[in-house]
Amino acid sequence: MMKLHEVIMNRRSIRKYQDRPVPPEDLALILEGARLAPSGTNRQPWRFVLLTEKEEREKISGAVVQPFVTAAPAVFVCCLDKSAFVSKVVKQRMGELVDAGVVSREAAGYIYNRKLPEKIEDVVIPASAYLDLGIAVEHMVLQAAALGLGSCWVRLFNPARVKEALGLPPEIEVVALLPVGYPAEAPPPRPRLSLEEILLMAKEPGGR
Repeated sequence: MMKLHEVIMNRRSIRKYQDRPVPPEDLALILEGARLAPSGTNRQPWRFVLLTEKEEREKISGAVVQPFVTAAPAVFVCCLDKSAFVSKVVKQRMGELVDAGVVSREAAGYIYNRKLPEKIEDVVIPASAYLDLGIAVEHMVLQAAALGLGSCWVRLFNPARVKEALGLPPEIEVVALLPVGYPAEAPPPRPRLSLEEILLMAKEPGGR
């Protein structure tokens, strides 16, 4: 198993995959990475559909622009669940944090006193939820890379058509696709900005 820094350094977005199935235990580890991700007030709003059979992946082929997505042996459909934001569920998640001793009852009171939607149909998914899902998906990407698998975060597709093709319920919003498989290519490192360009303050990390 590679060290985390090696995983980050070697990870690439992969768009060509071997015609070789991914072991179920590896797919389970990738999902476990998402399950353990942090989220605001521990809402854990992410939900996933895993497509491993060719017939399943072909269901969404008409919604994707890039054929490599459904050519991958496994595709995670990454979604948000509106039910994670109704008052009852938010308060339950906060109560769990209070019981775990990581949030004070006073701090939880701010959440309890906020006006939160009671019904799923009244929920407007907050921008922070997309950040939460992004963290979970990045956990999946890094776990896949640690297992010698490639993946590629995909947003160029028609979410409504994917949702319809898979028969997902109204409270689920499809956000991204994550094809996963054994790489059939070894792309070079992509261009990246230097540390000096991304560090807004002039001092280097650890400097004075």
